[in-house]
Amino acid sequence: MRSIVFLIATCLLFSCQRGEVSTYTAYLNHNDTVKYVGKEQCRVCHTEIYDSYMQTGMGQSFHSATKEHSALASSEMPIIHDSIKNLSYQPFWKNDSLYLLEFRLKGKDTIHQLIKKVDYKIGSGQHTNSHLFEINGYVHQMPYTYYTQDKIADLPPGFEKGNNTRFSREIGIECMSCHNAYPQHESGSTNKYSSIPSGIDCERCHGPGEVHVKQKLAGNIIDTSKYIDYSIVNPKKLPLDLQFDVCQRCHLQGTAVLAEGKSFTDFKPGQHL
Repeated sequence: MRSIVFLIATCLLFSCQRGEVSTYTAYLNHNDTVKYVGKEQCRVCHTEIYDSYMQTGMGQSFHSATKEHSALASSEMPIIHDSIKNLSYQPFWKNDSLYLLEFRLKGKDTIHQLIKKVDYKIGSGQHTNSHLFEINGYVHQMPYTYYTQDKIADLPPGFEKGNNTRFSREIGIECMSCHNAYPQHESGSTNKYSSIPSGIDCERCHGPGEVHVKQKLAGNIIDTSKYIDYSIVNPKKLPLDLQFDVCQRCHLQGTAVLAEGKSFTDFKPGQHL
């Protein structure tokens, strides 16, 4: 019994020693074997930072289409009309669920009507809310975007000038990987997901957190006021060019082009884009 107590005391004593980790030449969470743990795990130790971040545009970038998370809840629910395809769109609420009605009029008669339930809103609401629906894991965009600053609705970008694909635009991993935390994307498909998180999370700017969590639970505490904790990336401690690369992963203008053999989920903060 005494030996066990001594062992525990010894572990606690040495685990609380704060010092520089000088043997690392790269961040440990750049290793391909390190897993993402999810933002809820981050909140366990960083509650105030987490709660504050979740009020930002990035934290609210993607969510279920409920009144709590939709900018349409406080809008006049404007109807839009596609004059080229002669289709109109009207959102409406049924309890806490959002729906989109597509219809076509001929004179005063409704000659076409289709109703789709909105599963997700994409966009923080600071500028826009666009809308997605899911069937058996396959995610598509809907032909309705609400522009919150102007309080108007219109077809989404790319749906204008006769290009309204209605409910068939696939939401692939390129789109999802910038507007949200990394989902569980099913390989071999364009737009099928086995699970989808809610909002851009901590690990998109700090990298996967598995090794960081394991080190902290093991008592490996680094005094970050003096030293760099190489178990996870702090963008503030990166050289300026690598700080920009973290942002430019998603905030580049134009179409991203992948290097050979790379995917949209390969980049980790602290690496060269």
